[in-house]
Amino acid sequence: MNKKEQPAVSYDFSDTVDVLAAFERLGIEHLEVSAERTIVIYSRTIFDFEVDTGRLETAQAVTVEVFDLSPDLDADTDSVPFIETLVEELATTAGVDWERR
Repeated sequence: MNKKEQPAVSYDFSDTVDVLAAFERLGIEHLEVSAERTIVIYSRTIFDFEVDTGRLETAQAVTVEVFDLSPDLDADTDSVPFIETLVEELATTAGVDWERR
C-alpha cells in the first residue's frame, strides 16, 4: 500500500447521476458498501466513492478519495488526476457536466 496521504476531493454534477449504472456501463469494478458509498477499483487503484447529496442512484455531489494507488505508481504520485479521470468518465457516461468544489 502506498503511504502518502491522499486528499479527498469533492465534485458537483449538473444533474443527478446513477453512479452504479454508469460504473456498470463502463465495466468499472465496484463494491456497494451502503446507499451512499461504494468502493471502486479503476486502473489498479482503489477509490472510496461517497455521495454527499443524494444516493448512489441519484448522486448530485460526491467526494472521492484514493485508498490505495496502483502498485505501478510511485508513493509520491498525486492522486487528484486519477480521481478526476474517474469522475470525467463517470460524468461523460451519464451525460452530465461536473466541477470540482
